[in-house]
Amino acid sequence: MNIILFQIINYTLSFLMWMILGRVVVTLISAGKQTFILGLFQKVTDPVYRLVAAVFPFAQVPPEKQGGMYGAIDGCIPFLAFFLIVVLRLALIIFLGPEVPKQ
Repeated sequence: MNIILFQIINYTLSFLMWMILGRVVVTLISAGKQTFILGLFQKVTDPVYRLVAAVFPFAQVPPEKQGGMYGAIDGCIPFLAFFLIVVLRLALIIFLGPEVPKQ
């Protein structure tokens, strides 16, 4: 695999990972209120959240917990998304990463 393409994919996954972490932190700090910064995080991470929610429907927030902080951070979805991105990055590095020259 071309090293430039490898790095673009790796950095994109890294960026998504940090955006998910940032969204959780900003949601906790702002107590779930809609702010401009939280809106930016949501625009970037919502496609990932929707994909994880479609694959893992059990991770969504139950209706009885919608109003609390658990509902504000979207239940287990950010943690599963973060974990899946870490696994994808590791798989990318292990299987498609640049080969180390042998000495």
